[in-house]
Amino acid sequence: MNKNKNKQLKITIMKTMKNLFALAIAVLIVNGAMASGNLRVNIASGNNEFAEVEISNVAMSTFEIDVKDENGDIVFYKETQAPASNYKRNYDFSKLADGNYYFTVKIENESTETKFNINRGELTVFEEKKMVDPVFMFENNELKLTYLNFSEENTSLIVYDSSRNQLYEKDLKSNFVNHHGIDFSKVAKGNYEVVLSSGNDIHSYDVFID
Repeated sequence: MNKNKNKQLKITIMKTMKNLFALAIAVLIVNGAMASGNLRVNIASGNNEFAEVEISNVAMSTFEIDVKDENGDIVFYKETQAPASNYKRNYDFSKLADGNYYFTVKIENESTETKFNINRGELTVFEEKKMVDPVFMFENNELKLTYLNFSEENTSLIVYDSSRNQLYEKDLKSNFVNHHGIDFSKVAKGNYEVVLSSGNDIHSYDVFID
């Protein structure tokens, strides 16, 4: 009787340790994602037809900056060289052709996109969209995903094989915090692509099963 009890206790402890380990992994993933969201961008109309752009981040970073038109063509690009927590410049957008533009700032796994309009040289700022890259972790043939959906866009997760056949699809809807896992233990050996689509943003992650 004691032997059976000890065996049951051992199994219970092993299951508990496994659950605690899985929880620790989940916490690490969440903390990595939550560490993002500190990038701030402010665009305001200044004097003499200049737009005042101020960028800040909690950590010292280099900033990748571009301006695209509605067709996705880049009309301005700059990458700062020295890490800094603040960046402030005046930009002359008044000479741009009338229309809508997108001012994007990217640091590592995080970016912001600010939509603005130029009408006869006058600047009007519409909205700012924050984006953080998803966190993927693949271990023991299981893929774990955490994604912070700041814009609350409709989000989906799809898995393709090497022939581009769709094997799996999950609608993550527009939830702000998304956690999801996919079991690859029973699939054939080969390459797989996991695609996360959120609005117009697409992120992919490659999985190799040997």
